[in-house]
Amino acid sequence: MSHIINVLQKLNKSTKAEVYYVGGFVRDLIRRKDPNNIDIIIRNYPLLDIIKYLKDYGEIKRTKSIYQKIIFKCKGEEVRISLPQKGKKSDPFGSLEDDAILRDFTINAMYLPIDRRYKKYIIDFHNGLKDIKFRKLKTVGNINSTIQISPIRSLRAVSFASCLNYKIDSNLFYGIRTTAKLIEKSTINERRDELIKILLSKKPSKYIKMLYKVGLLYFLIPELYMCYGMEQNKKYHKHDVFTHCILACDNVEADLILRLSALFHDIGKLQTRKEHPITGHVTFYRHEAASSRLSKRILKRLNFDNDIITKVVELTYLHMYNYEPDKWTDAAVKRFIKNANITEEDLDKLDTFPLFLVRRADRLANGNPYKEISYRQELFKKRICDTFKQTHELTINDLAVNGKVLMEEFNLKEGPTVGHIINYLFTKVSKNYKLNNREILIEEASKYLSEVLK
Repeated sequence: MSHIINVLQKLNKSTKAEVYYVGGFVRDLIRRKDPNNIDIIIRNYPLLDIIKYLKDYGEIKRTKSIYQKIIFKCKGEEVRISLPQKGKKSDPFGSLEDDAILRDFTINAMYLPIDRRYKKYIIDFHNGLKDIKFRKLKTVGNINSTIQISPIRSLRAVSFASCLNYKIDSNLFYGIRTTAKLIEKSTINERRDELIKILLSKKPSKYIKMLYKVGLLYFLIPELYMCYGMEQNKKYHKHDVFTHCILACDNVEADLILRLSALFHDIGKLQTRKEHPITGHVTFYRHEAASSRLSKRILKRLNFDNDIITKVVELTYLHMYNYEPDKWTDAAVKRFIKNANITEEDLDKLDTFPLFLVRRADRLANGNPYKEISYRQELFKKRICDTFKQTHELTINDLAVNGKVLMEEFNLKEGPTVGHIINYLFTKVSKNYKLNNREILIEEASKYLSEVLK
């Protein structure tokens, strides 16, 4: 960002404009973290004059915001620039103090002059520095008013806390709980984006549980909300369905498809739970099918990408495979390989195959002292490899080219030379099946002939 900052520093020095860093940049500077983006606020200078000045250096894009905001692009760099939001004071350009009152959280309501990069120059009206020190999230003004201005702020508070690993101030917590229904006034995409941040945080279970406690989860994913307190068979699960799902989310790597699949893998138990009237034994037959249907409904409602929906639905549907070495036939293993889309490339890294990662997360979230990977799972992976290799055992007839193709391509006559080329290509493909491609094999044949004719 050095070039674009130089331009803004020139604006600050050569005009009456007062240019400041604001928001996340200042917050991350204090936290000694690299900022994801830079937000700038400029006061004491009309927006049209700012645009006129910056046009000589780059491209200006006006935004649809009700506030005076622009995006400035220069040599591949980009910053968001705004004028102070005007509060109650009479300053025609709006003061920083006015602007700070209308911001969401104290840690985002700090300012730093563009020509300064030291903590002592930070302008902090609402104790943002103190809240960063104590890792606490607070609103700037009245909580209800703050959320009324922008209802997504209630969910954003939880996502901020999850990303920063901060506590939410008790007043903010209860404020969110009393205004939870207002989240319905935010856009679907806003809700989805904040939910993604929570899911990809270091410990999503902590903050999904918080969503439940403040009531936001009911308006986001009511299907998961209803799983709270739903008991399972204690022999296999120490936790209720809700707790099991959010712990599974913790136990898989921070990949959106894996986290969503882990979160929803048992959500179908909501529809399939049955309890024996005498023994009290609880069953959830075919809950994986119900989970996949509910996953699709939830993800469509939250406007997720179709590719993500397809992959999550597939993983939730397949996660309940029950491999029994003595009962599974080779045909059953082959069907599993086909349904799970296991390819030759996956054989050397089955431990990181998405379906097996979700299964591992499911196992770790049971609350029982199990190993991460069961002995039967290890046997299953070996059998998959053996079955795949048997199924895909190569013969000369499987080559992507044959003698006729080679004769036409290289103007050869039928004879030993063609046979030698075929044998050479078969040896190459036997070692690396990826080479079994017409263009690749013709190129390999050309190299072979070049060596022979030397």
